[in-house]
Amino acid sequence: MAQFADLQDYPQTKVGELARRQLSLSLAWNVTSQTGFLMRLFTYLISTVFIALSLATSAKSDTSEPTLPSVEQIRKYYQENARQWPRIPDPILQAFVAAEDRNFFEKQPQFSTITRQIGNWHLPPRSGKLQKIALSFVISDTLSHEEILNWYVNKIFLGQSCFGVADAATAYFGKSVGELKLEEAAYLAGLPKAPVAFHPVRSRDRAIERRNFVLSEMFKAKFISEDEAGRAIQTNLRVSEPLIRCELE
Repeated sequence: MAQFADLQDYPQTKVGELARRQLSLSLAWNVTSQTGFLMRLFTYLISTVFIALSLATSAKSDTSEPTLPSVEQIRKYYQENARQWPRIPDPILQAFVAAEDRNFFEKQPQFSTITRQIGNWHLPPRSGKLQKIALSFVISDTLSHEEILNWYVNKIFLGQSCFGVADAATAYFGKSVGELKLEEAAYLAGLPKAPVAFHPVRSRDRAIERRNFVLSEMFKAKFISEDEAGRAIQTNLRVSEPLIRCELE
């Protein structure tokens, strides 16, 4: 994953400071959100637990509290990289949401595995859970749902040495990302969980099963109609022969 800029080179935001700021944001969201009382209560409780853990870390006698990139640095990193990314059509974005977190747009993004995965790309392998959670808070404090999702689909590992759906579209289907059909987008969206396990040639049956799961989730999320899902599920999985590998940057 050498292609990712190392955000940990810019340690500025203390975890305890972040937690205090997030408390005010969580309380405000708790009052104004329309997603339901239980979701608001859940968010408040999780935020409170996170804050308690963070402040406990801050209270240690040593000075080892984790530091994280600042909001400004994350914004700069995103904007510099996003200029190079292609525009991803909405159906493809919806396929990735359905595969990874169907309720992504209905909650604060730091509680999504999509945001957590982005954070994990930029932390050392031995980073603690607190630091991983904290970085997802900073990312969600900086970027919108749409920007986080855009970051995810343009940098997620999809097998064949490919990072991002645009390169994967070429490797698996010999197409640009804008040319992908619904069933092809659903297949690629299902790959982040286990690219090797869902290889379209060596594990064809599992690949089709995973693709069909994503299509079903897209229907449940009302991204596509029942007819669209049914037609795509009945379509054979056709990939380039032979598959190509992406060139690492």
